[in-house]
Formats: sequence, C-alpha cells, structure tokens
Amino acid sequence: MLLNEWKEEKETLQLVSQILGKHKLATAFQEPQWAHVVLDITAQGFSTGLLHFEDKHYQIDVNLLQHKIIVIVEDGVHEISLQDGTTIKSYYLQIKEFLKEHGVHPEINTKPQEMSITIPFEQDETHHHYNENSAQAALRLMQIAYRAESAFINPLRARKVKPGLFWGTFDVSCILLYNEHVPFPDPSKVIERAAFDESMIEFGFWFGDDKFEGPTFFVLPYPFANRNFECTHHFPEGSYYDESMAEFILPLNDLSTDHAQILKQFFTASYESFKDYLEWENCEHYHKPLSMEENKAVKDLQK
Repeated sequence: MLLNEWKEEKETLQLVSQILGKHKLATAFQEPQWAHVVLDITAQGFSTGLLHFEDKHYQIDVNLLQHKIIVIVEDGVHEISLQDGTTIKSYYLQIKEFLKEHGVHPEINTKPQEMSITIPFEQDETHHHYNENSAQAALRLMQIAYRAESAFINPLRARKVKPGLFWGTFDVSCILLYNEHVPFPDPSKVIERAAFDESMIEFGFWFGDDKFEGPTFFVLPYPFANRNFECTHHFPEGSYYDESMAEFILPLNDLSTDHAQILKQFFTASYESFKDYLEWENCEHYHKPLSMEENKAVKDLQK
C-alpha cells in the first residue's frame, strides 16, 4: 500500500480524523503527552470514545468497513456516508449541526494541526476523496500496528500511553515514560512542549511520507538521539537506524503474514538500545512477570 497510490484519500481521511480529534482536544480531561486526544482504534475504524460536554455525553465514530461517520448522543444517532466527492466542509458541518441540535456545541479550532494543509474545516472543498478498498486496507494496517504495539507495551510495569491514533501526524503509536522531567528546549512550540517534556521512548507506525514510500514502523527517543546506532543481531531483518530522524526504522512490505512477533522483536531491541542511551536506571521492575495466568492473546503470540 504505497502512499502515492492513495495520497489524496489518505489526506481526506486524516482530516476526518482531525475533526474527531478536535472534539477530544476541547472536551477530554488533559493528560501529559497529549494522551487525552488520542483516538481509539476499533474493530471497524476509529473513535473518540466517550466525550462529555456540559451535561451531555456523546461520541463520534468513523467506520471504515461500512464507510460512514456515526455521531452518537444520548437521545439519537446520526450517520453520514463516507463517499468519494463529499468534502471535508460537508462532513464537518453535518457533524456540527447534528450535535448542536442536541445541545452539544464545544468550541474547536477548525484549522488542521501538524499538516501542510491550512484550510479550515468549514471552508475545505478541496479534500473530497474516498476509496473503500483503500479505507479498508488502512484500517487493517492500523489494527496490525495496534496489536503489535499492545503486545509489546501492555505487560510492562511502567507509565505508558497505550496505542492509539495520533491524528496530528496520523500515526498509530504508544509511549513508554521514565520519571524524569526534561522540558522541550523551545517553549514557543505549543504541541512539542507538551508532547516532549519527559524522558520517553515512542513506538509507532505511519503510512509513509515524502521520504518513506509505504507503511513503516519506527522507534523514537526523547531527548532526541544525537549519534548513530547499530542494528545488532537482536533486530529483525530489514531494520535500520536513520540518523537524520534519530529513529530506528522497519518498513512493512508484506501483509500476508502475522507480524506481531517480528514487531515485538523490533520494539524490544530498539527499547534496549535507547534505554541505555537515555541512561534509564532501575528498569528491572518493568519486566517482572504479571501475577496472572497467560490468556489466549499471550499464548498465540508465543506460537
């Protein structure tokens, strides 16, 4: 699934995710690393999860198998078809009007974040691309990333941001945190100063960009690394370190097999390298086995 094969559809879908994300940004209780704005990956797409506005509860889902946006309030449900030709302006206004009719009207900043696109949602008639096959393939990749990241990070006895869709950069990521405050060097950068203010390692997936032509996994430390790293024999085949990005990289070229074991190996090897670089101490506790019988998810991963 090369990016140039669905670039317009990907941009439109990301903008849809940003509409959902802006609602979380406005209404969810705040957390470090912007964890409160991350969208949930679901069986059929992605979702805001439960949101609260004044005395109302609501939720917005994007269903990429049935190709619709579902807006849910306490006393009603509204479905909006995802289809080629429908603009971001139309999606945004339909969501806004239905919520307003039911007493839900949070103030949101309608300008996209962390994108080169700057058209406010209510004016955007440029982005109107949708392809059902591409949407389903994108969901499959999100779910692969979610499962692999969960398999790695869930058992760790440490502070974490669990896997979800970061809509600003449209990646599925999770974060392992170390209890050390490290303020971002440029406080004028509103997003970065909140995202990067503790020692951490991020494990993620994105669909590609101008440098990477297709689906790619990455691991990034903060504070950012300023030297090169070697991919030892502990890394799976195909892994490499990109010094310009300060990230370990693993392209995903084959979707025909289960990647959970390979990706757990990649995440583990990257973690060990960056943990030593960041001089994290007393991390043995992270890896103490859980005091519970292994369930099917864990056993299946070990096959």
